[in-house]
This record gives sequence, C-alpha cells and structure tokens, in this order.
Amino acid sequence: MIRRNRLARNRDITLTTLIDLLVQIIFVFALILISVDVMGSESHERGWVTPEVWKTLISIFDIDPRSLRDPGVQATEIKGKYEKLKDDLLACDAKSAACDKQPGRGPGYPPCRNPAGVEMIVAEATIDRDGRIVVALARHAGELQDRQPLSADAIGVPLSIEQFGSLFRSWREHGLAHHPPCAFKAGVNYDGRARASDYEPARRAIANYFSLSAPPRRF
Repeated sequence: MIRRNRLARNRDITLTTLIDLLVQIIFVFALILISVDVMGSESHERGWVTPEVWKTLISIFDIDPRSLRDPGVQATEIKGKYEKLKDDLLACDAKSAACDKQPGRGPGYPPCRNPAGVEMIVAEATIDRDGRIVVALARHAGELQDRQPLSADAIGVPLSIEQFGSLFRSWREHGLAHHPPCAFKAGVNYDGRARASDYEPARRAIANYFSLSAPPRRF
C-alpha cells in the first residue's frame, strides 16, 4: 500500500513538472506574439512573425485556421487559451501543495511543533504580480523569533527569491536542527496577475523552506 501511494505521488509530481515545462514553452511563443504586435499595421511599421512561426504558434494552441481564418480572431483565441493554461497550472500547483501538506513540503520533513504539540505556522508569504515575496509574521512566529530572530529587512518588504533564501535560511536550519528534523509552516497567497514564470519559482522557494499550511490562495 505504501509503495502504491509513493508511486502515485511520484506520478503526480512528474505530471506537474511536465505541465510546467509545456506552459513555459507556450509562454515563450506568446511573448513573441505580444512583443512584436503582429496585428494592425504593415510589417515595416511594426514587428512581424514569419508565416512559418505563425503556423507553429496556432498549431501549439490548437487553432483551426479553416474555421478561424482571420488572424485577429486567431490571436484572441490564442490569448484566451494561454490564460486558461496559466490558470490550470496554478490550480495544479494548489493540488500539488495539498498532496504535500501531510509530509511537509519544504525540506521534506514533518512540521515543527511547539511544546504544546501544536504545528507552528510562523509566516504568511505573499507573491506579488512580479514574483517578489512579501512575508508577514504569523501566529507562532513570536516563539521562533525569541530563539532565532530575523533581520528587520525580512518582514513586510518585497524580496527577490535570492533575498528570501538568504534572510530565512536561519529559520529553515533551526527546524533542521531539531530531533527529529522538521519544517516550520507558512501560508501562501499570490496575485492572480502573476505570470507562471514569475509565480512558480517564488512558490518553490517558499516550499523549499517551509511546509505549506494550505494550498496557495489567489487574491
């Protein structure tokens, strides 16, 4: 039974990774479309893509040129499908986080508990539209701050992934120093306008340091 559960879990993680890679590829093509602004004027006035690239693009997004002949309509359909794929990826992330809730995603350890045996939720992390991470202290942070205080620069300030990793490394290491090792918990909220290429690295950075107290919540 344990082996079957482990195989199912590995399969879900692999599927999530493959979906992530596919969306990243699609995202690159979408950027080409948006940046060159292929519609509305002559090619010498604005950028353009070659017919071969356009055919590849509509093929990736499964657009039927026989039923949608107008390029403007095709572009609108591509944009709609891209947004749906991004939402699907975020939903997949939430499902993955829910599956990881019990074993404690972060460093892969069970959640840390206080002397009363309560799982310690120490942070509320928010991912903004640019993929930066803003951390607020949660209800059990005081107990941890007394033993492992953070720099004032760590709280309430938009942080890059690198800054987040540097400032919160001490809390991660403090959990790993327990016997047995554990991971403190954090809640995650994210701006729904964030691109998958910005949101996903930030979510992973948080999940590498903390257990997720719940699936990421969109605002």
